[in-house]
Amino acid sequence: MPYEKTPEFRDSHRWLVFGLLSSVYFLVYFHRVSISVIAHDLLTAFQTHATALGFMSSMYFYLYALEQPLVGYLSDRLGPRRVVGFWSLAAALGCVLFGLATSIGWAAVGRGLIGLGVGGVYVPTMKALSEWFRKKEFATMTGLLLASGNLGAIMATTPLAWMANTWGWRSSFLIIGGVTFGLAFATLLLIRDHAETLELNPKKPTSGDKQTGTSKGSALQVLTALRFWILAAIFFGSFGSYFTFQGLWATPFLMTTLNLDRLYAAGLTMLIPIGFIVGAPLTGWLSDKVFRNKTHILICILALMLGIWVGLTFGAHALGKGGIIPVLLFMGGATGGLGTTLWALVRETTPDPILGLATGLLNPSPLLGAATLQMWTGAILDHVGRVDGIYPPAAYRSAFMVCLVVVFCCLALCTTLRRYLTPNH
Repeated sequence: MPYEKTPEFRDSHRWLVFGLLSSVYFLVYFHRVSISVIAHDLLTAFQTHATALGFMSSMYFYLYALEQPLVGYLSDRLGPRRVVGFWSLAAALGCVLFGLATSIGWAAVGRGLIGLGVGGVYVPTMKALSEWFRKKEFATMTGLLLASGNLGAIMATTPLAWMANTWGWRSSFLIIGGVTFGLAFATLLLIRDHAETLELNPKKPTSGDKQTGTSKGSALQVLTALRFWILAAIFFGSFGSYFTFQGLWATPFLMTTLNLDRLYAAGLTMLIPIGFIVGAPLTGWLSDKVFRNKTHILICILALMLGIWVGLTFGAHALGKGGIIPVLLFMGGATGGLGTTLWALVRETTPDPILGLATGLLNPSPLLGAATLQMWTGAILDHVGRVDGIYPPAAYRSAFMVCLVVVFCCLALCTTLRRYLTPNH
């Protein structure tokens, strides 16, 4: 009997797995973008500057990125449940340390520990989805997972701004740490891996039965393919630019450019993950059911993203409060669709037994892109300098030019080498 028709794909436990792991992933995105809302608080609390703040924020991405190959390997060997559970405990400790930090250095250590901990969530979750759901459901489920993460990004906008105003940013992170502890223990105690389900009925075949002997060769084939590095470059540039804006500079940029207070600016920033929540599952469903050529979808999305960056870089002030709304919504929607499409391409071109390892080797790309561009844009802001204690619109224009050029390069790369992205090439 073919593997995809076995009863595990009708097991209701897969929805508990998805629900709990997506709840943990909610916090991954919360931490990824939370610094933007409290950036002014951190600059004041630690008496620091944009370069140091950019370095502190980037520690999340560096630690997250560097551990991805190991996380992928352990996801294949230990199973998603253990990796997500134990790594989430580390993230909870990082929240506590960040909330108690007495200097920007200790805040960077806490931020790094958070990044290390939440870095053990996405890859094993993708591994779990590949085992519990059919290939024809994968793009849709990936879109739903990314949408759940962006609910966390919404939490990191106006709700976090309200929490910071009400209880202070330190108490807010201590509360988030407590929630993370709870989810970590729930993951370890309440769900089981797909392999553990198969052990209950060992007669059922697994997708690895026919491929175990060729896993090493398959991994080498994936990692030496030009397709892998094209995808890595697109992840690096497009998501690096996105996380640089959403995760660090969006709120202060809107406050300065449109002369807004923090709560209003954070409310506008919340439109980005709202767009993502719509765009990710919608694009996943369309790619599964309607448009079969994912490479064409990819090119269209990158072209839309380039137009968005042109608007943010050169026309934000002219757009005003009303005009910026669709720009932020489309930014989130386009990026959500981009993530769904890229990971669906990865799934289609990677053998099941090494999907965790291959995903772990590719997943550092967007995080390294964010870490690099956050520091780079922070340095540009400092080079232009502050006016009356804030960075002027001209400083953000110079910083965002970097992101615009990077996204243009991603589009040019995808368009020029698109034939290498097709699964059968």
